[in-house]
Amino acid sequence: PVIGLSLSSTDDAKDFMTRVPPKNDPSVKYSLRAYRRLYCSGLLRAALPAIIPQFLYLICLGELMWEFDSPFVKDFCLHSLDGDEVELLKPPISSIIRCEALRDYSGPAIESAGTITLAALAMCTCVSSASYLFRTESIRSEPPWKRNHLWLGTLVLSFILIAVYMALVLEESSMAALSWYFYLLFFVAPFGCLYFCEI
Repeated sequence: PVIGLSLSSTDDAKDFMTRVPPKNDPSVKYSLRAYRRLYCSGLLRAALPAIIPQFLYLICLGELMWEFDSPFVKDFCLHSLDGDEVELLKPPISSIIRCEALRDYSGPAIESAGTITLAALAMCTCVSSASYLFRTESIRSEPPWKRNHLWLGTLVLSFILIAVYMALVLEESSMAALSWYFYLLFFVAPFGCLYFCEI
């Protein structure tokens, strides 16, 4: 909500109304191709920030299940792996997240994975909000931090609130249990969302 309120305080472009067709003008008609492009653009803008956190959730769940409840994983999820192999190395995440016994499981791994997913969704939304400031201009040609200082302040405030939320809610050693590629995806994915919003 804070980011949304700051978006509304953006100064409008001086020539914006010259690019908008007059209201109820019968000569202006959108083609099927224009509608298709509009729907594809809207779907792409909305889908990526929703899909990426779900993918990160699966990574978190697999790694945190092994960290917090490895006896449960060994007993119910690793039927096809040899017991000695499980002791020596961490099993593949895919064998953990496909486990049928997780349907009834409730514990710190699921709670921490959900918290991290919510933080990833918030990060993607905050970063991609830069493309919503000036819908007809690229952020390269019209940087949002130059014309809307309130947005920049609320963006920083949102990042601080996300970090505080994670620090207060996550189980101890949750972030240490995650692998390097999770961190790479967690911090690069919001900028990937912004890139696709700018296309």
